[in-house]
Amino acid sequence: MRHPSFTATHTHHSPTYPARPCRRISPTSFYALGARAATDEQAIQLITGWMLNRNRFCVAPAGDFVGNSDECYWGLPSIAASDPAFPPLGYWRGYVWGPMALLVYWSLLEYDHLPVVRATRKALCRQMTSLMIWHWRAHRHICENFSPHRNATDCSGTKFYHWGALMGLITMVEDGRYTPLLLPTPLREFF
Repeated sequence: MRHPSFTATHTHHSPTYPARPCRRISPTSFYALGARAATDEQAIQLITGWMLNRNRFCVAPAGDFVGNSDECYWGLPSIAASDPAFPPLGYWRGYVWGPMALLVYWSLLEYDHLPVVRATRKALCRQMTSLMIWHWRAHRHICENFSPHRNATDCSGTKFYHWGALMGLITMVEDGRYTPLLLPTPLREFF
């Protein structure tokens, strides 16, 4: 659901208050791009105002972490870093998740004709894969979810969980080293 006072989409469901829209902005806000629900201008606003914003979703334009704080270093936390619920971190309040990264990646493909979206998709791949590889090299873990903090010492969830590897899969797809066989029809044209 798109709220008129925001340039991001909100989920319509709130577990606590099902009749009211949820005011939290999360990576699910980018899923609307996968449905081609935004105009090109709206997609650019969403990417530049939210995903590339180092105070919100912390994807550095070149995927090199430049400008990211230590608290939102790796990027794409499960809630905007500017949200008051982010600092304490919780299961769905700030940790970085492989399935979200993959769905955001696929959503960004729908606006590949826009240079800023294409560059952001590539930057997202670099940051997510760097996060996964850092944990693998440091601990030999593929995490269920990852802390967004630069100096986190280990996984924030289960230490060997299959969907954590999706962080690396997006780069394999991006680099043409893996072609998914079953993709939604609009995405097939990219592979």
